[in-house]
Amino acid sequence: MIAFCNEPARAAGIAPAMKLAAAQALARTLAAVPRNPDRERDALHELACWAYQFSARITIHPPSLLRSFGGQGRSGLILETGGSERLFGGHCELHRHIRDGLASLGYHAAFGYATTPAAAWLIGSARAGGLAARDARADGQLHAAIASLPLTTLEWDADTAHTLHALGLTTIGQVLELPRDAFARRFGARRLDPLDRALGLRPDPQPEFSPPARFAARIELPADVTQSAQLMFPAHRLLRSLEGFLRGRDAGAAGLIFTAHHNPRGARPVTATPIALALAAAERDAGRLAQLLAERLTRVSLPEPAVELSLAVERLAPFQALNASLLPPSQDGVRSGLDWLQLGETLHARLGSERVFQLQAVDDHRPEQAIRIVPLAAERDGLQVPIPPFAPQRPLLILPAPQPLPQQDGHPGYGGRLALVAGPERIEAGWWDFGDPHRPTVHRDYFVARNRRGQTLWIYRELKQPRGWYLHGFFC
Repeated sequence: MIAFCNEPARAAGIAPAMKLAAAQALARTLAAVPRNPDRERDALHELACWAYQFSARITIHPPSLLRSFGGQGRSGLILETGGSERLFGGHCELHRHIRDGLASLGYHAAFGYATTPAAAWLIGSARAGGLAARDARADGQLHAAIASLPLTTLEWDADTAHTLHALGLTTIGQVLELPRDAFARRFGARRLDPLDRALGLRPDPQPEFSPPARFAARIELPADVTQSAQLMFPAHRLLRSLEGFLRGRDAGAAGLIFTAHHNPRGARPVTATPIALALAAAERDAGRLAQLLAERLTRVSLPEPAVELSLAVERLAPFQALNASLLPPSQDGVRSGLDWLQLGETLHARLGSERVFQLQAVDDHRPEQAIRIVPLAAERDGLQVPIPPFAPQRPLLILPAPQPLPQQDGHPGYGGRLALVAGPERIEAGWWDFGDPHRPTVHRDYFVARNRRGQTLWIYRELKQPRGWYLHGFFC
């Protein structure tokens, strides 16, 4: 049986509830796609997450408002947009944002606006079926808009619809004009309750949708994908959905994991190919994420053709929008920190964690142990060490291993005799790592020294015998 049909099918005379054989007789080139309730449910859930950026009050309709009518019904979303219209610049602008956003996700939607959820659903259902319907954005328009709708919008059971059609009743308004008591005795009072909710005569509370704590979506590929660069087109679709989800949560993604799934019916099972994307700062712009993914895909090779692409975001981070400056940027000014973050993300996506990484401070007095290399990521928990307000002066360049310095009359030399400018700063630490050859204890007096060439060095004198001098870093 036909559940839904597009405009060319309607033009050929095909209509919902028609048997498939009859529809194929009307159109030889009819392409019939089996209905998949699981995919519809997943799509509605993804759309509800995306639509949360426009309204905090969303109901997934699978359907529930009109389930007492016994019909299969259509599925969709009900949004309370009255509180969002001013934020988006009015009703028309909000409608345009939603319509264009759905189009970018590959969806074509039928809209219905009314002061009650049930009425909005009836109007939208009528338009989805190719019928003319007018919005009821004011209470005074509600009765007229509902009354003009055909009875087929209600999706009553076949017996009731046939009886009413035999009586010459074709619109909801004609049913509303009948005596309520007589209609209730003939067809049951339960059939009038949904109409009363649509007209605002009875309360109609809606179960509100609550977005999940993490994002997960997938898309089946129309054909087998053999080249990683070909994953960009479906990835754009997933990233636009992610952007809506993040905007609704007022959050950003701290890291993405794409997964290319391969054909399970192959000669041998192939493990899915993960494609991780690390971010130096929380991001939610789909365009920026797509640029990073394009760089990352240059290092990805698919072992087998991919048939599905999924996207998951395990951890969300608070999103901080960049505030624009009131004054125009200076030609000689320092570039924004955001530019450096984006450069680091781009290089990391292209070159990988083994070549692009972060340095994090570690709470350790030994200079060679005071930093560690960590992957590029946004605000990693447990790695940020607060810097004291009066931290000791440290050189920008620290040598991988201290170098012994020659001595003249007990004075250290490097390009000539060194003059001690500041110090000493005594560092004695590492007893907790006693016995570890890679993390030895230190007993040193550090000095800032300068030679005749103008070089400023960071040197120390070993307190243990033979009390030699060593070069450990350069200030300039």
